[in-house]
Amino acid sequence: MSQAQSQRMEAMCESARTHVDHLLVMLSKSKMLNILYVMNCDPAPMRFSEIKKRVDSSSTTIARRLAELEASGLVNRKAYATVPATVEYTLTKDAIALRPSLDSLFEWVLNRADETV
Repeated sequence: MSQAQSQRMEAMCESARTHVDHLLVMLSKSKMLNILYVMNCDPAPMRFSEIKKRVDSSSTTIARRLAELEASGLVNRKAYATVPATVEYTLTKDAIALRPSLDSLFEWVLNRADETV
């Protein structure tokens, strides 16, 4: 491998590490994985109150996490002009692509819990 190829490869690896680090920081926030997991379990659009009930967290935390997921391109938010306002959330294709990883992570945690009991 030439020096130019080696430098290009190192730059690609550094970029990948940066993106992975960013994703891990985001996913490590309180209730973030729970929201993604709950939304992945039910592909139908979900309203805020349903997500809040299933995740069992405060409105503030759910609102912040949904806004962060939307800003990251993992959740779509659709507001309807109703009284009171109706808002539905759906996962984007990128978030749906995370499902196997989330399933593996939750399965690993459950298996570890079984082993330590």
